Amino acid sequence: MSLRFLIFAFLNLYSSLMMAADEQFMIGVGDRIIVTVYNEPDLTVRARIDKSGVVNFPLLGDLSVSNKTPKQLASELEQKLLDGYLVKPLVSVLIEEYRPFYIRGEVRSPSVYPFSLELTVDQAIAIAGGLKDRASRSGWHIIRGEDKTKLEVDKDTKVLPGDVITIKASLF
Repeated sequence: MSLRFLIFAFLNLYSSLMMAADEQFMIGVGDRIIVTVYNEPDLTVRARIDKSGVVNFPLLGDLSVSNKTPKQLASELEQKLLDGYLVKPLVSVLIEEYRPFYIRGEVRSPSVYPFSLELTVDQAIAIAGGLKDRASRSGWHIIRGEDKTKLEVDKDTKVLPGDVITIKASLF
């Protein structure tokens, strides 16, 4: 076996494991992705997603990547590469770095923090230094997604990339 094949097999296995986690996450502004095509190193793309949500791919030009899962994007790229470019393209898309989450309100260090998989609201509060003395123990909410949906949450709610967590002050 060639070293190139072994490296790609390892990357494919790694990206498969990461894709299992990525499947619930849509690619969005601020994420950094890596797109690889088996045995075609010149087609590898590493990009941070900007406000336009568009990435330039070799042979294909500008394509919208926002609001797609890595699996959806890989499938779309494979179909486009089949159209006269490659015989059997095998595309892997991995979110290399997720966009951050934000926490504000009655926490000791409100700020922007790097996202990590399986992050809960309780863990996000701990990252932000814990609750202040006057913080409410309930009535927390998250603003999520491009449509800015406001969700009531508790300590066990999963945080997603780009979420804005608000911890309100208690009345008493």
